Amino acid sequence: MQSPDLVVAILAAGASRRLGHAKQLVAIDGEPLLRRQCRCALSAKIGDVVVILGSNADRHRAVIANLPVEVRVNDEWREGLAATLRCAVDVAASHQAALLVLPCDLYRIVPEDLRALRDAWRLSPSTPCATRVGRWAGPPAILPIQYHGHVLELRGDIGARSLLAHATAIVNPRAIFDLDSADDLRIAEAWTDRRSA
Repeated sequence: MQSPDLVVAILAAGASRRLGHAKQLVAIDGEPLLRRQCRCALSAKIGDVVVILGSNADRHRAVIANLPVEVRVNDEWREGLAATLRCAVDVAASHQAALLVLPCDLYRIVPEDLRALRDAWRLSPSTPCATRVGRWAGPPAILPIQYHGHVLELRGDIGARSLLAHATAIVNPRAIFDLDSADDLRIAEAWTDRRSA
């Protein structure tokens, strides 16, 4: 049986309240993080790429204006992550595709990580596929078409982790590095400095 199509959704609607300024615009290797994540998803060449914006949508749209991505604005972004996921599922459903969820701030993810996730999911395309580090499992993750309805029922500032309890998982230690806090930003800056040294 052929696997369904895949839509890669970059979740970038939040206001970065804990960080204190827009994580979408934080420079990683001299490039705004949102643009970097879009290029990563495009380079993976595993499906159409959609970016879900919300807070400061016009400003964030400007940094990816010349990239071949679809942009959707989540007008309910203040609700939290669930609203952004619902927006992403709407796009995947319109494509009759499964959904690969890629949060904007997972700055160490590379195209090969997304391809490995896709390849693992293809072995059982009706089962979710998540990224695992130790006992933690989460995004990047693929939610099959059969899970669209479950995502549309989510409410509040929660993600889809509850839907990943029986997911296929691939190990990727890069997935635990995000940009939620000032400490996270210092770690990212040190990592970037080492790479450019």
